[in-house]
Amino acid sequence: MGEIRRVYTRCPLCGQVFRAAHAGSYITVGRDSDLCPRFPGRRFDAARLIRSEITMCPRCYFASAEDFRELDLTFDERYDLEERLREDGLLRIFRANQPPWLAFHAAEICGQERRLPARELGDLCLRASWVCRKAGERAFESTFQLRAVRYFMRALDNEELEGRRLPVTTYLVGELNRRLGHHREALNWYVNAERTMQAVGRMAWLDRLISRQSRLAREQAA
Repeated sequence: MGEIRRVYTRCPLCGQVFRAAHAGSYITVGRDSDLCPRFPGRRFDAARLIRSEITMCPRCYFASAEDFRELDLTFDERYDLEERLREDGLLRIFRANQPPWLAFHAAEICGQERRLPARELGDLCLRASWVCRKAGERAFESTFQLRAVRYFMRALDNEELEGRRLPVTTYLVGELNRRLGHHREALNWYVNAERTMQAVGRMAWLDRLISRQSRLAREQAA
C-alpha cells in the first residue's frame, strides 16, 4: 500500500522535538466520487496513511499539513493558538484516546487562527472525512463533510480559485451535498460545475464524474 517514514521535527508552537510520521510513496487503486483515494489492503492502514499527511505535536497539539520547518509563528499567533488548542472541547475529550481524524481537527483549528484560505480549510475537513470513512466513523464523516461544504462555499464566494480548482471545488460541494442526503441541491451544484468548466476547459474525468453522480442524485431524489 505505502510506506510511512518517521522523522524528527520541532513544534513551532511549544518547541517540543518528536518523531512525526510522514507518508512516502504509496499505491492507489482509484478514487471514490469525492476524490478519496482507494488503497489496496486494510481500511485501518488506509486511514493511517491519510492521517500521516498531518503533523501534530503530541504535547500542545499544534497541527499542520505544512512542514513544521517552514513555519515561523509570531508571538501573538503563539498566544492565540495556545488558547484555542487548550480550550477546544474535542481535543480535551479525545486527548487520551486519539482517533485518526483528531489531527485534521487540530489542523483546522490552527488553520483558522493562522487565517488560512477557506479552500485549504475545506480540504483539511474533506480529508478528515476520508479518514473517518476508512475508520468506520460514520457520524464524524458526516460532520467533516458538512464543514468542508461550508468552507468550499466560502471559498467560491470570496476567493479566486484558479484553473481546475474552481470546477473541482464546485463539484465537491455538489458531491458532498449528495452524500449528506441533499440530492436536489447536489444537482444544482453539478450543473454549476459543468458551467465553470466552460471557462477553464473541459476535464474528461470530471465530466464523467458529474454525469454519473448527477444520474445517481436524480435517482435518489425521486
